[in-house]
Amino acid sequence: MRRTKRTARICRAAVLLAALLCLSARAAPLDECDAGRHQYAETRRTAPTAMEDGQVEYTCGVCGHQYADTIFATDHLWGGWVTDKQASCTEAGERHRTCTRDQSHDQYADIPALGHDYIESVTAPDCERAGVKTFACSRCGDKYTERIDPIGHDYKKAEAIELSCVEPGKIIFVCANDPAHSYEESIPAIGSHDFGEWQPETPAREGTEGLETRECARCGLVEPRTLEALSVPGIQPPAAAPAEPPDTLPVMDIVLVGANAVSLSFFAFLLTPYFLCLIYIRRRRRIVEERDALRKEVDVLYGYE
Repeated sequence: MRRTKRTARICRAAVLLAALLCLSARAAPLDECDAGRHQYAETRRTAPTAMEDGQVEYTCGVCGHQYADTIFATDHLWGGWVTDKQASCTEAGERHRTCTRDQSHDQYADIPALGHDYIESVTAPDCERAGVKTFACSRCGDKYTERIDPIGHDYKKAEAIELSCVEPGKIIFVCANDPAHSYEESIPAIGSHDFGEWQPETPAREGTEGLETRECARCGLVEPRTLEALSVPGIQPPAAAPAEPPDTLPVMDIVLVGANAVSLSFFAFLLTPYFLCLIYIRRRRRIVEERDALRKEVDVLYGYE
């Protein structure tokens, strides 16, 4: 049993010695030492770090020849990143890199999401309709909108059409933001003319009528009036027919009294429209006076006086 263990230890030592001899023969330069074979010994060692290689220097104790071996860094020596999945606006991408010392080792990492790259476009509002501001991503096409309130009307006085005695006036207002929008304000007519004195145009002569006119100071309307012709000397107007003698018969008197009563009733009936006309004229005159007063107020309000 002891012999077997001893044999195993001898075999292991022989293997280690053979490995050292092979390494020494491989590392040693091809030239031979003066003593026949170099006898190298370690003279200097630089320990490796995680990212930098170390070094071991050997020197021949016979001839002084030197050589060095590299001790690789203890950490990975990574190559460049390789993209496996491109990142989008909202999703992260993926990438990896491989160790150049041992390609069985890979490192994986995420590529941060790019985020949206919105480009703004605007549809301008007008007086009544709202506008819209649109944001569209240049990469993925995602979009959203924002409302822009209408700017409203800005009416300005554009034109004034003066009123006349019988025609109403008006003021036109146009929107400064959009001339297609406008509205009008009416000014009531005065309702009566402001005539001056009668002026003769054609004097009346014997047997010929004359003419005179008057003009409204506000609207310029000219109203004519005919003058009666002068009488011709020596020509007398026709005399009235003589009244017939009254009938003295009692029966006829009764008939005449009844006829007169009927006539008076009929005459009163005919006079009813006349009195109604008088009432209407008085009311119309009061309306005209009120319109004249209103016209003066309008003139003062709109600066016509």
